[in-house]
Amino acid sequence: MASLLLATTALMGCADEDPEPAREGAALDAHLHVASQALTDFFTGGGVPAPTGAELVARLDEARVTRGVVLAPGYMPFPDDSYVGPENDYAAAQVAAFPDRLIGFCGINPRFDSAPDEITRCLALPGMVGIKLHLPASEVDLRNPDHVAALAAVFERIDERGAPVMLHTGDPWSQPLDNDAFARLSEIINAHPSVRIAHAHCAGNTDDASIEAWLRVPGSGYRANAFVDTSACLRFYRDAPLATRELMVWRFRQWGIERVLLGSDYLQFQPEETPAEAIATLRQYPFTTEELDVILSNDGAAWLVGASE
Repeated sequence: MASLLLATTALMGCADEDPEPAREGAALDAHLHVASQALTDFFTGGGVPAPTGAELVARLDEARVTRGVVLAPGYMPFPDDSYVGPENDYAAAQVAAFPDRLIGFCGINPRFDSAPDEITRCLALPGMVGIKLHLPASEVDLRNPDHVAALAAVFERIDERGAPVMLHTGDPWSQPLDNDAFARLSEIINAHPSVRIAHAHCAGNTDDASIEAWLRVPGSGYRANAFVDTSACLRFYRDAPLATRELMVWRFRQWGIERVLLGSDYLQFQPEETPAEAIATLRQYPFTTEELDVILSNDGAAWLVGASE
């Protein structure tokens, strides 16, 4: 009896021990924003200073995050393309001030005829290495053949430049990815299999159909260069029933945990989450400790520069 009691106590002690915690901080926040003073005034009504690279770095320091990807808002539905360059220039200036901490992505609206040339111009700026495409914000209608052709031309230029992409596709409340739209976008992506794409917001934000549709895209060439970030979507579901959070984890496992990028979607005057809050949210999901370590230690190299470079 004494031996049985000792054995039971030992087993209970092992069960009560916490597993080794996942690493602190993170290697990369793949989804940060800035905006020029003009755009900040538009969103806030004025009186709010424009977000800066220094403020982003302070947020990264607070979360113990090594580097952050800064997404310029040149993709917004401006009345003409005269606004695009200044937004990209402002983001580039913030990135250039912190070259060891910030990585710049040019915001591109495919609907402007100047979009391919702006890609070339912006990527020549110091620290600007990638392209942000936000199809709903750019009012790209994938059912419109002219818009599809314009997006294909943008992908062609991105492919020529070897740049990575952060892609925000349709939401149920904006430009939904119905069958035809999804097929046309998939055709463009599959025609450029070397373009490295990170799908923003779990590849669909809160739309289950969009999130899982990307898991069914055929072609190993595309999937080899496909990544997904955790911004916004995990925040929405963070206090959901465990079964829902388990489903989200399962979806990331289908992508491949090594393809999952931490993202906060942080913008100073309109914050989704700070980088520190994004890490805390990630920890509310039933990942294993090993999986958390993989996500938090992902520096985005396979997406940003390619696995073979």
